[in-house]
Amino acid sequence: MAQDYYQILGISKSASAEEIKRAYRKLAHQYHPDKGAGSESKFKEVSEAYQVLSDPGKRQQYDRFGTTFNQNQARGQGAQQGGFNAQGFDFNDFAQGFGGFDFDDPMDIFSNIFGGGRRPRRERGVDLEMAMDLSFDEAVFGVEKEISLEKTDACEHCSGSGAEPGSKINTCPKCHGQGQIRVTRQTILGQMSSVSTCDRCDGNGKVAERACSVCKGSGQQRRTKTIKVKIPAGVENGQRIRISKEGEVGYKGSNFGDLYLQLRVATKSGFKREGAAVFSEIPISFYQAALGTILDVPTVDGKAQVKIPAGTQSGKVFRLKGRGAPILNGSGRGDHLLTVRVVTPTKLNKKEKELFKKLSEESGESAQVDESFWDKIVG
Repeated sequence: MAQDYYQILGISKSASAEEIKRAYRKLAHQYHPDKGAGSESKFKEVSEAYQVLSDPGKRQQYDRFGTTFNQNQARGQGAQQGGFNAQGFDFNDFAQGFGGFDFDDPMDIFSNIFGGGRRPRRERGVDLEMAMDLSFDEAVFGVEKEISLEKTDACEHCSGSGAEPGSKINTCPKCHGQGQIRVTRQTILGQMSSVSTCDRCDGNGKVAERACSVCKGSGQQRRTKTIKVKIPAGVENGQRIRISKEGEVGYKGSNFGDLYLQLRVATKSGFKREGAAVFSEIPISFYQAALGTILDVPTVDGKAQVKIPAGTQSGKVFRLKGRGAPILNGSGRGDHLLTVRVVTPTKLNKKEKELFKKLSEESGESAQVDESFWDKIVG
């Protein structure tokens, strides 16, 4: 019975490409053979599922036929294209009958159908992900931080080569540097060739004269590494940053995976941010709104003077150009949008009450107020 790749990755059949990638990274990290609780068989199973579901063409064929090739099409086209010839079975012709495969060599069809394991171990290392906490100001202006993470890194003793320092690295005598062993057998269908990873060099094509005494020839070492990370100005909460080649190393000096930082930005009292725009509010008195004033207003850069014209209404928004956050991956800065809130006095003394009554009379407005009401306000 064919494996359910969606079930292996723990996702639904409607999962997006990003959801597939996220599920794979999590499980690949969990089952990596170099981890204490890792499982090579589970790791291969997860990798196989991802290889199919991450490719739109293979995924479409898998959803339709339950595998990554159309068996009916294979039977028809394979026969029509001359899958057999006088010398035996021609895998190049046979492979052409299977749409949607990308073969390194004709024997790749068996890797795709039967689960493979043919691929050499020189694979890219596992990606890592971790959270990083930033203050409001660090997110606005950028920051350089040191972080420590435990990971599978290149062995420091042999620099990831797998060879004891001072010893030679020679061409593998078994596969002659190819990394693969090809075996040809005579069958009832003619000559059939199979390809497998060289067990002497693990597909590397090279063997050490003496294996590294620390990593035992793997080129890998589990250790805690401290790295400096530069966070650019203008990042936001929830954003994901890729730090290239700071994930785990692959087998015997192959490429590193990447490190992904999930940013968690703290809030700051009095400020709100949306992209490059910064928002804040400032209370002003009734007198300041009526007569106008100049105020020192907090911004992300410090205090800034803002002129409040006479007759300013509550809710008026003033734009402080270029006082917002830097534009991420762009030039310039956003604006600071300042909202004015006019605070109506809640208590008036007797003299203030008389003055307001006179002002209302000057403006022709009615100001008939119950004296007992004023007494309650004045206290």
